[in-house]
Order: sequence, then structure tokens, then C-alpha cells
Amino acid sequence: MNTVDTIHNVQHVFFRHRFGILFALLISTLLIPPYFQASPWIDTLWSGLFTCVLLWALYSIAGTQRILLLAALVLIPTLASTWLVEDNQQKSLAYIDNITNIIYFGLICFYLSIYILTSSRATLEVIFAAMCLYIMLAVLWAAIYTNLELYYVGAFSFNGLLSTEAGIESAKLFRQMIYFSFITISTLGYGDVLPVHRVAQNWAAVETMIGQFYIAIILARLVSLYTVEGERRNIETR
Repeated sequence: MNTVDTIHNVQHVFFRHRFGILFALLISTLLIPPYFQASPWIDTLWSGLFTCVLLWALYSIAGTQRILLLAALVLIPTLASTWLVEDNQQKSLAYIDNITNIIYFGLICFYLSIYILTSSRATLEVIFAAMCLYIMLAVLWAAIYTNLELYYVGAFSFNGLLSTEAGIESAKLFRQMIYFSFITISTLGYGDVLPVHRVAQNWAAVETMIGQFYIAIILARLVSLYTVEGERRNIETR
């Protein structure tokens, strides 16, 4: 086997398990940075992990050329804004960063939804794609919440304080909103972060509904695929 064949086989393996790898990257991005919150290089760590998620998400949708091209065009400003946002910079750049995140993750979520709903078998990759879709929906809404807080200052309450009073800088607001978004989409609701502006409350209500619809539609789809696959195997073994 020559080098070209080896590279081709490695690429094939990566593409076959692309959603499993994407899921691992998403979980790593959520869990690893908080352990180094006090480190001076926490922003670099976060940006690096988030960049890996952005790039691998693009690789995951490589099978559809039109969506791939559109996502690649959106990815360029998304990557640029991810690395340009710093603690002392103006809120306008953070606002643009979240807009690019909303568009990019919206496209990825759209592709993942199509992939899951059109799959004919409930394979492990389809299950990983469903979990990635759930996480990315929460990340998408976190970007929406962040822009709401930047535009309507005081749209959210953090333990009874404004974001500025709680010491949450605009560049780090997105990470805080990721936590709130997951609490909202899962309908857990600890109450430490609360939407107090009517617009923010309505967006939170929509995310809660989407979380319920997700269970009703996506999980029901996976169960039906698994049932059909089981019946097909029973027929073949007769």
C-alpha cells in the first residue's frame, strides 16, 4: 500500500466517523476551558477549541456541495471574528462575532436535520449527528442570547445582578450564555441566570419549545428507523 492509498484510507475513516469526532470536539469545548478559567491563556484555549469545532463542522457537511460552499463563505468571517474578539475591544465586534456564529451554526443545524430525517438506518453516526444537532442548537441560541444582552443591556439577570455588575465581560458573555442555553433547552432551569427583558423571555420560550419538539421529532425518527431496521433483519433471517 502506497502513501496515497494510506492517506485515502485515513480520510475515509475520518469521514465515516465525522459526527462522532464532531461530538467529541463539542464536548471538549464545553468541558475543558472551565478548568483553566484563571489561566492567562484561557481565551486562546477557548478560541482554539472553538475553531476546531467550526472547521470540523464544515468537514462534516462535505457531502453537500451547495451547503458546503455557503458554509465555507460564512466560516471565513466567523473564524476571523472568533480570534479578533478580546476583552478590551468594543461590543460591536462581539456583536458581529455572534451574528456570524448564528448564521454558521444555523446552516450546520439545517444540514444535520436533513441528514437525520433522510437517513434510512439508525446507525451510530446518525445517533452522533442527532446529539451534535442538540448541542449546536444550544450554541446557536447562546449566540442569540449574547446579542440580546449586548443590544438590550440588562436583558438577563445573573444572580440578581447585571452582566457588568457580575463582572462578565462582553468577550466572555457568549460562554456564560452557553450554560444558560443548555439549562433552557433541557428545561432544567436553575434560576441563577434569568431573562428579564420581554424579548429575551420570548427567545427563551422558543428554545424551550424546540427542546421539546426535538424529543418528539428527532428521537421519534431514530426510534422508527431502529424499529424498521429490526423488522427488516427479522424478515431476512426467516
